[in-house]
Amino acid sequence: MDTRGWKGRLSLVGLVLLPLLAACYVAGTQITGSVLWPWHPGMIDLEVYQRTGTMLLAGQDFFTADGLPWIYPPFAALLTVPWAVLPFEVAAVTWLALNVAALAAVLYRLGFSGWMLSVATTVCVLFVEPVAETLGFGNLGILLVAAVVVDSMPGQRLLRRRILPEGWLTGVATAVKLTPAVVAAHNFFAGRRRPGLVAFFAFAAATLVGFVTLWQASLHYWGGLLTGDTGINSGIVYATNQSVLGVWNRLFGEASRGGLAVSLLVVVCGLVVSVSLHRASEQQLALCIAGLTSLLASPISWSHHYVWIVPLGIVLWQRRHLPPWLRWFGLAYVAWGVVAPFKWLPRGDNVELRYSVLQQVVVNIGVVAGLVLLGLCLAAARQLRRTPRIAARL
Repeated sequence: MDTRGWKGRLSLVGLVLLPLLAACYVAGTQITGSVLWPWHPGMIDLEVYQRTGTMLLAGQDFFTADGLPWIYPPFAALLTVPWAVLPFEVAAVTWLALNVAALAAVLYRLGFSGWMLSVATTVCVLFVEPVAETLGFGNLGILLVAAVVVDSMPGQRLLRRRILPEGWLTGVATAVKLTPAVVAAHNFFAGRRRPGLVAFFAFAAATLVGFVTLWQASLHYWGGLLTGDTGINSGIVYATNQSVLGVWNRLFGEASRGGLAVSLLVVVCGLVVSVSLHRASEQQLALCIAGLTSLLASPISWSHHYVWIVPLGIVLWQRRHLPPWLRWFGLAYVAWGVVAPFKWLPRGDNVELRYSVLQQVVVNIGVVAGLVLLGLCLAAARQLRRTPRIAARL
């Protein structure tokens, strides 16, 4: 009997189960109302997805449901149908397994494998606030980041050849939630025209599917978006909204056109920075900065959306040739996101508009640090591009 084969299989099972069990623990403890035993997670976003799928199958208007609103494009609603036919606990375990696999795929792309991959995934699940809260809520943030990383980030791959062209995953992710569009734009302006165009056409095709199958819902969503309605405009001031517009709202009391203009400026500046990093041969960091830009510029970026700090922190740690002032500031920024101390502040009922000066610093400094990081990355990109020329002259 070949005991080594059995031991290898048991070891593989253990490597897979470790982060999944950690995810089940987080889901049973992270959100108020969760129960660890008998296990019943409080995955309120997954409940919204199930409700949306149920209403869609019944031919009902899922935009007018009671409770937390559906805020994604109608194409994304089509993807909720499989979850609607499963019992909640079964759907929850399946969702957690899918998200753990997606997180592991991100880490694998960045060089982790074997037991290190399992341990790193487990550590992220248990101790990185955006990851833990994404799993606790049953949100799709990990899946969006993984789609972009697997699609475009350089690194080790499971398959030698692509099944579909680069850009299609980013395009479909953009059709589910608009923020990955910044990465598609980054690819295009960085001279990677084909992935950028593939992403655009994949987004257009998926959105067209939404219009063909859900015409009225599509008109409602896209028409509202063009007039500035995100579906949860009243939540922009909330403390865990770590976006430029959230800071503007907390400081000035309303999300005015000035805040929107600043957000648009952040998109432009972020793309300039990411493209500069790409041209300085820092493709991994460039993609992370494009992802970070999408969060800073989005009208609403809840703290659990900041899953991008996982690849960002790993890339900054691995790329030791980067200027120390960039690496250590960036790692400090990642540490801030991992801990998320702004969550210790009182929140809700517009109490954010009555914050003291110290509280305003705590709640907004993370966004400011993110903008500073963009500036440092631009300076580092220029320094890295000059270094070979200086060396050549010497």
